[in-house]
Amino acid sequence: MKIVLADLASECFDESIEFGEYNEMTAKIQRRVLAQIKDDQRRKHFAMRQALSIAIIAAVLVSLLTVTAYALGLFKLNKNLITDDYIPRGRWIERDSAGQIINIQDMDYPDANLFFTFDGDVKPHHIEFKPGWLPMEGFGWGEGGWYSYYGNEGDSVIVAIPYQIEVFYALPGYQLVMMYKSEIVEETIWGELEVTKLINHDPYWGDVNYVLLFSPEHGYMISVAGCLDMETLEKIAQDLEIRILDEEVDYNSDYNIGILNLGRG
Repeated sequence: MKIVLADLASECFDESIEFGEYNEMTAKIQRRVLAQIKDDQRRKHFAMRQALSIAIIAAVLVSLLTVTAYALGLFKLNKNLITDDYIPRGRWIERDSAGQIINIQDMDYPDANLFFTFDGDVKPHHIEFKPGWLPMEGFGWGEGGWYSYYGNEGDSVIVAIPYQIEVFYALPGYQLVMMYKSEIVEETIWGELEVTKLINHDPYWGDVNYVLLFSPEHGYMISVAGCLDMETLEKIAQDLEIRILDEEVDYNSDYNIGILNLGRG
């Protein structure tokens, strides 16, 4: 946002009035105005005052927009589509009560072509969601209608999962892998949420649809996924109510990779 505004402003403002860090912009305004009125002494004083006012307004506007952009973008979601021979890899490290390593499990996903990583300088807070509409009842982890997980896993373990709603968090250094081949079919914005719709070609259940809701401001990602059609999952996602809790999310770097795919249990 800051770079784009600066580039646009430089095209309008063609050196030695100073207004802090925006002296170059104000100088260009002054020079352009003076060039236009150099032969009219009666207008010089008025034009100079006008140029200074415009410069101040421009500087304040750029500053405010920049601050707002950064305030609303504390976190970033990176969608890593793999087009070469790269394989997502990570580790799960188990320690005893004294902190000594007792087991290391290397994790790699050679059949994945998509994984997610996150950027952020602060810890996200835990969230909970309340479903507003569901195609069928399910069960969840939570109370009072608020959940950190909710879904319907079907009537038995041999049938596909209709839908699941799960929460993930923007933790730097953490990889979230989508096993098997996937394709992103749409990227859009719903209010303050970045929305990614994708199809995962699961060799066991068939195609599974995903609607991912990411908050750049609060650093959470809600996955609404299942074997129901994309329109139904969108309806579930659109009717979710979300609340931010006071508790911050702790990140254990010993477990630096996880799976986004549907699963039971």
